Amino acid sequence: MTILKPISATVRIAAIALAAASLVAPDHARAHDGHDHGKPKASAPVASVAQDHNGHAAQQDHSGHQDHSAHHGHAAADHRMPEHLGMDEGNSERAMRPDGFQYKRGKYAYAAPAITLRNQNGQKVAFDELLEFDGPVLLNFIFTSCSTICPVQSATFGQTQEDLAAIEPDYLMVSISIDPEYDTPARLRDYADLHAAKDNWVMLTGGFDDIFQVVRAFDAVYKGENKMYHRPLTFLRANADAPWLRIEGLLGSEELAGEYARLVKPEVN
Repeated sequence: MTILKPISATVRIAAIALAAASLVAPDHARAHDGHDHGKPKASAPVASVAQDHNGHAAQQDHSGHQDHSAHHGHAAADHRMPEHLGMDEGNSERAMRPDGFQYKRGKYAYAAPAITLRNQNGQKVAFDELLEFDGPVLLNFIFTSCSTICPVQSATFGQTQEDLAAIEPDYLMVSISIDPEYDTPARLRDYADLHAAKDNWVMLTGGFDDIFQVVRAFDAVYKGENKMYHRPLTFLRANADAPWLRIEGLLGSEELAGEYARLVKPEVN
């Protein structure tokens, strides 16, 4: 099933930025983990955004952020992220925009693990209890030092808040950091301010093992141990008893509001 939708300004800007990065990035700019290791590396071709975003533009982190994949005894063998399992082709449909961006939609049942995380205010949050919220929930995975798809996804959440409230105001947004050892509550609080997050937009961090459980539970695994290869996933749910609508691909605010409206008010959409 092919659906044509107009490209939003947010996604168009992201496409231009990624294309520009592929042209101007020096061969020795950064390793794929996004951090300067001081050694020149051969450049690799940048993959298409419409495919699997493996061409994440490298970034420089001036905060001294290091790759935490093996910190605190987390050996790579213990926490290896398997190849992304993808979406069940028999339970999904593909949408394509005129500019070639694609995303897939499918409904799935995901069980929230019973773990404790911390929100942007440093408060403990029982994740499974949070997702017992009996109203619409929107969820994604981000990290604050990401310079490619995360800013687009977060900007889309931020820019769509008023539109969502106009459709159904009693909703919950959840953004989960996949770089929890860098993304402290304070950094998430700054990130929330950057995107004008309202009180019902919760940003979560925690122990690596706990975050890993959430990533697994939502089949949000990415290639290798490298967060730079994570995929643009958005999850929506109408209520506590409903399955999750899994969207794989970049959405603009209009597309997200449209998906939300069809989900929570199917009788009029």
